[in-house]
Amino acid sequence: MARRPVLPVAVAGALVLAGAVPAHAAGGRSAEVTSFDGTKIATYFFPAAGLKQGAKAPTILLGHGWGGRAATDPAKGDLKAFTTAGYNVVTWNARGFGSPGAAHVDRPEVEGRDVRKIIDWTAKQPEAQLDRKNDPRLGMAGGSYGGGIQLVAAGTDARVDAIVPTIAFTNVRRSLYPDDVFKAGWGLLLCAGGMLNGNRVADQVARGCAEGLLTGTLSDATARWFEGAGAGDLVKNIKIPTLVVQGTVDTLFTLREGIGFYQRIKANGAPVKMIWFCGGHGECTTKPGPADRLTARTLAWFDRYLKKKNVPTGPGFEYIDQDGVYRSAPAYPPKPTGALKAKGKGRLTISPFDSSGSQIAAAPASHALDIPIPAPRAPGQALGVPHLTFTYKGNAFNDRTALYAQIVDQKTGVVVGNQATPLPVTLDGEKRTLTRDLEAVSWTVAPGSRLVLQITDGTALFTGQKAAGAVDVTGASLTVPTTGQR
Repeated sequence: MARRPVLPVAVAGALVLAGAVPAHAAGGRSAEVTSFDGTKIATYFFPAAGLKQGAKAPTILLGHGWGGRAATDPAKGDLKAFTTAGYNVVTWNARGFGSPGAAHVDRPEVEGRDVRKIIDWTAKQPEAQLDRKNDPRLGMAGGSYGGGIQLVAAGTDARVDAIVPTIAFTNVRRSLYPDDVFKAGWGLLLCAGGMLNGNRVADQVARGCAEGLLTGTLSDATARWFEGAGAGDLVKNIKIPTLVVQGTVDTLFTLREGIGFYQRIKANGAPVKMIWFCGGHGECTTKPGPADRLTARTLAWFDRYLKKKNVPTGPGFEYIDQDGVYRSAPAYPPKPTGALKAKGKGRLTISPFDSSGSQIAAAPASHALDIPIPAPRAPGQALGVPHLTFTYKGNAFNDRTALYAQIVDQKTGVVVGNQATPLPVTLDGEKRTLTRDLEAVSWTVAPGSRLVLQITDGTALFTGQKAAGAVDVTGASLTVPTTGQR
C-alpha cells in the first residue's frame, strides 16, 4: 500500500496490520518505564554497534506507527540502520499499543509526558552520551504516529537536540476532518488499527470513530478534543535542527501539513530542511525515485547535529516529481517562475451514488465538471499550493454539503498526488463565492501537458455524498504556482 524506505517509515499498511512483538529485545535490554500516571511503558535500549566498553554515543528515540509496536530486532530496518551508523537506539511501545493505558493520539499531556520519562531513563543508561546531568545527546526519528510525537517532545522538552519528523502531523482534527468533512477512508483504517491486536484507545477516540464512521460528522466536543491531539501550537517552541520528510501521495498527513510546521520552525531560526518523497500514507503510483536517498539524508542530518560532524546535508528543499526525479531549491517555497491559470464554468448534478477513487487515493471522476488547465510555454514544475476561487449557486436536498477539487493528468490518467480537497458549499439557491487552497502538488509540466481541474461531488477519500440536487458554477479560477526546471 505504501512505499517504505529504510528510515522514514511509510505506514499505510502497518496502521492496521501491526501485531504483537516479543517482549524481549535481541541484542539489547528492556525495562518498564513508569510514566507520570503510573503507566508502565515497555522500553528497549540498543547500544551502538561496535561500542567499546565504557564508550558513549548519541542516542536516537525511534517511535512506531499508529497501532504498531516498538522495533526490537537490531538486524532489521531503522533499528539496524541507526545502530550500524554508531547511534544508540531507544524504542518503546506507546501506551495502548503494547503498553498499558489507552492511546490519546500523541497528546502533549499524555504521550508527551511518557516521552519525558523515557528521556529521563535514557540519561541513566551507561552508553548514553550526556551533554549535562540528565540530558542525553538525543535525536528522534520515526513516521506517522512516531513523527507526531517528535514534534510534541521537541516542543515541550529542551533535551531533544535534533528531529526527523516523517509523514507527521500537528493537529488530528485538521488532518482527519478538514473543513468539517470526515476523511472516511482513513478514518476506517485508523479506527480499525487502533482497536485490533489488543490495542486500546481513549474513550474520545472511540467516540470519534463512531461519530465519523456512522454519520460523517464529529460533535463539537469530539472535534475540540481532536484539535488538541498532536503538537499544535507547541511547534512555536521548536528551535532545534529539524528535517521534515513528507509524502507527495500522502492523503492523510498531506504536504500542506509538513509545509505548516516547516515554516513555523524555520521562522524560529532553527536549521531546517524539507524533503518531499513519493510515499507516506497512500499509494505511490508514479516512479518512486532512488530508494536510499532518504536514509542517506537522515543519517547525514544526525551526523551533522548529534555527532557534530562537518558533513553536507544537501539543499534546504528537495522534491520529487512523477518521473522519480528529485530537484532542489535553497528553501521552500522556491522562487516562482509563473503560474498555470485556468478558468471555467458549468453545471454539476449531485447524487449520493457518485464516487471515485479508493479509501486512500483519489482517482479521475467520471462525473465531474472538467476545467482544462492550459499548458505552460516552457518546461517546469507545478510546485506548491494551488489556489481556487469559484462562484456558485445551487439547490439540493441536504443543502449543506461538500464538493471536491482534484487535478488530473489526462495523459496518464492519474490524479496529481492522489489528492482531493473538500469544498464546503451551501446549496440553498443563494449565490456564493468560495476560495480554498488545494493540496500541494509536485508535478513536472511542459508545453504538451494536459492537466484538468475536476470539481466532483464524490470521492471515496471522504464520507459519502448525502445531498441530491444540482449546482451551477458560474466562474471558477485556479492558479497553480510553477518554478523552473533544476
